[in-house]
Amino acid sequence: MPFKIIKNHTRERFSEVLINLAHIESMEPKQPIEETPPHVKIQRGLYYVHLYSVLEKTINDVVEQTLLTINSKNVKNIHFETKFNVISLNPKMQGFKSCGYKDYFQKSSDIFSCIDSEENFEIDNSLFSKNLQNVWFDTIQQILISFGADPLIVEPRLKYTVNEVVDKRNAVAHGRESPISIGERFRADILRSKTTEIQLVSDMFISSFEVYISNRNYIRPNFRVEYN
Repeated sequence: MPFKIIKNHTRERFSEVLINLAHIESMEPKQPIEETPPHVKIQRGLYYVHLYSVLEKTINDVVEQTLLTINSKNVKNIHFETKFNVISLNPKMQGFKSCGYKDYFQKSSDIFSCIDSEENFEIDNSLFSKNLQNVWFDTIQQILISFGADPLIVEPRLKYTVNEVVDKRNAVAHGRESPISIGERFRADILRSKTTEIQLVSDMFISSFEVYISNRNYIRPNFRVEYN
């Protein structure tokens, strides 16, 4: 399976995160009412940067691998699901987006002509890279929708956790808040719960694209047999 390596690497990265968390937990006072040393609070705050990095890397790797796999099939554009033209014809649409009024109808015609084209268009594997530098929960959903895949169905808590991790990571990484101010709010047991939830969302995202590629959902049903 094309996602096996990604799954293994993701497990390894989460293992590193949990080792870091265990170290933080070992330094915490045993009683919550005891004052937590500043260096422990700082480590808690920086933990958000570590945890978020695994989520972002996983999402990016899955998207890139998905595009690589689809590219390898040399699918004729006319055989793609209509929704997938958002991706397969992206260069054409970017050209349309930036064209002047004089080129409007020609660029429009190019796009609609290519939908039923017998050509194989090369898809840029880094197409989504700019969109995946801040992976909010809505970003994850939009990526799935762009491929024509079903969005994730999750409890509101998971959506909140993803957005919280992104927000806290940005606050630390961009200097909006200091690590110590964030780290004084959350003990290791809370961070462990958030880590479990981020792992769950990562696993769900990988699984969604495993099914998507396995079922060749980017190809119209009557043509899928041609691309085994």
